[in-house]
Amino acid sequence: MPALSPDQLLHELQVHQIELEMQNETLRQTQADLVKSRDRYMDLYEFAPVGYVTLNKSGLIEELSLTAAALLKRERRDLVQQQFSSLVAQQDREGWQKNFHHAVKHGGKHSCELTLILDDGTAFEAGLDYLRIGGQADRAVRLAVTDITARKKAEVEMRIAAIAFESHEGMVVTDPDGVILRVNRAFTRLTGFSAQEAIGRKRVLLVSGRQDKGFYQQIRQTLIEEKYWQGEMWNRRKNGELYAEWLTISAVVAPDGTTTHYVGAFSEVTKDKEAEAVIRHLAYYDALTNLPNRRLLHDRISQALVGATRSGHHAAVVFLDLDNFKSLNDTRGHDIGDQLLVEMARRILANVRAGDTVARLGGDEFVLIFEDLSPDGAAAAAQVAQLGEKIREAIAQPCDLGGIPFQCTASFGVALSRGQEESVTTLLKNADLAMYKAKGSGRNTMRFFNSAQIG
Repeated sequence: MPALSPDQLLHELQVHQIELEMQNETLRQTQADLVKSRDRYMDLYEFAPVGYVTLNKSGLIEELSLTAAALLKRERRDLVQQQFSSLVAQQDREGWQKNFHHAVKHGGKHSCELTLILDDGTAFEAGLDYLRIGGQADRAVRLAVTDITARKKAEVEMRIAAIAFESHEGMVVTDPDGVILRVNRAFTRLTGFSAQEAIGRKRVLLVSGRQDKGFYQQIRQTLIEEKYWQGEMWNRRKNGELYAEWLTISAVVAPDGTTTHYVGAFSEVTKDKEAEAVIRHLAYYDALTNLPNRRLLHDRISQALVGATRSGHHAAVVFLDLDNFKSLNDTRGHDIGDQLLVEMARRILANVRAGDTVARLGGDEFVLIFEDLSPDGAAAAAQVAQLGEKIREAIAQPCDLGGIPFQCTASFGVALSRGQEESVTTLLKNADLAMYKAKGSGRNTMRFFNSAQIG
């Protein structure tokens, strides 16, 4: 190249300097833009309504945003290098570990909901959206943490509201353990307890004492299995007055299938003493034959056992089953069958002693209780055989059913007791077994559970 004159060289240098200054200005502007962009990103990262947490492949917290630290109520420096799983509630920890390791191994976007424990011991419901970042060597997981406590609470409130809380019926909401959380105005009107007096206490504050533990256990079991129960029960007002109610209990079930609440709706069905008597009769007596039903029968047997223990005399539980009743029902219809049951109940009652009990279990099954029998087992068995024969002969007499004559027989099974060892359930079972022995012996006969006592 030809040599440049000093003036030419100076000009070239000046042009090059201008170009460098222009490039530097462009670089400075680019750097300023990058700083602004970084600042905007950091503002979004630090102060977004969602908290961000970065975990290494071992689950340690490497960094987190100010929002995340605020959600967890901890200083950021205290959280760095802490295992994130240590913040997860115990019941959710195993599931989180599985989800985290799956994300580290396979990548992809994931989400879950779990409970996080705060430094002060309280907790909040969190929604996590997370994905793997980094390469194979330095795999990490970025979490977006959202507080969904309000949403969860709103979902519960919506489920409760869906059960039609406010109505003319008394309404009560309890937790799964029966602690009252909410009542409506009708509850106060029917029970006399204000919301302030009821909330925080268990529903047992209304218990009347008219139902035994077995009754409430049956309700609980039905709610566990069917999530619903409906029926009559007696309760007690604040002033001590008893009242009968028709109660419906519905379980409030979360999406995972767990029961979160119970909602009870009840209305009073006793407006006066006459109504109370009717309801009591319906609760303890068979509607068709007007005989004591299974519930009252258990009470009567319990009383008979207490009496036998005290006196030393025998009592007997007799299972009576009409022979071939099903055939009558199938060929002549249920109306004719009901006529036979009413007539047989009348005949049995007419041939027992004044203090004896006759009950109907259902279908064609009757149970008789004979009390104050002989202290001697053989003599007591003979007394039962004599009473049973009288009833058997009465049942065997022809009867008119819808204008057509019909003759019936019965099989008897007997269990004797002096009330010292047997339970009500055992006596009924033994009498039932003896009755089936009678049927197996040709029907229309009586058998005793203890063959040594056969009369």
